[in-house]
Amino acid sequence: MERWLTPMDARLLAQLSTTPNVVRAARSLGIPRDRAVYRLARLRRLYGGPVVRARRGGSTPGETRLTALGRRLLRDTRPDSWVNRFSGIYRGGRSPKVDLGHGRQLEVSFRGREGAPVEVAVDPGSIVVALRPVELSARNALPATVQSAKSHGAQNAELRVLWRGLVVRVGITPGSIRRLALDPGARVYLYVKAVSVRRVATRGSPRS
Repeated sequence: MERWLTPMDARLLAQLSTTPNVVRAARSLGIPRDRAVYRLARLRRLYGGPVVRARRGGSTPGETRLTALGRRLLRDTRPDSWVNRFSGIYRGGRSPKVDLGHGRQLEVSFRGREGAPVEVAVDPGSIVVALRPVELSARNALPATVQSAKSHGAQNAELRVLWRGLVVRVGITPGSIRRLALDPGARVYLYVKAVSVRRVATRGSPRS
C-alpha cells in the first residue's frame, strides 16, 4: 500500500481539525461515516500509530481529536493558510447567507443573529471547480479567475483563484490542473455547498 495521504485523507484530517466529530466531518465531506472511519484506520496502519483519538462524552457528544501524528501529517500536507476564512455580516431569511461586501455573498446552512458579524471557514477540499456553469446541488456558484497553482507532493495541489477581488484557495490534484488547463488567467466556476461554509470563532475571541 502506498504511503501517502490521498486528497480525501487530507480533507478528512483538515475537517477533523475544526470539526472534532467524525459524523459531522464525514457529512461535510459528503462521505459515509463508515468510509471516514475506514480511512482513519488505514492511516493508522500506514503510519504506525493513531491519527485521531476519540473521547466518549457520556451525557454530551464525544469528540474525535487529531493526535500529534495526525497534526503532523496535516501540517506536512498543506500550509497553515490552507483553510479559507472570511469575515462578513449574517443575513437571515429563507436562504440565510453571509454578506462579505463588494457584492460577494455565501449562502450558509447555520442560523445566526440578523446583522451580526460572523467569521466563516471553507475547506479547500470541499470546493468543486468547473470550466463552465453546471447543474449541481451546491447553492454557491462563484465565477472566478485562476491566479496561481502550486503542487504539494504527487497527490495534492493548491489552486488560488480570484473571486471578485477575494483570494480563494482550492484543494485539487496536479493531474486535474493539467487536464483542465487551469493556467493563470483561466476563467472557472467554484461550487460550494451551503453546509460546507462553517461558522468559526473570530480570531482572538471565544465563539459565541
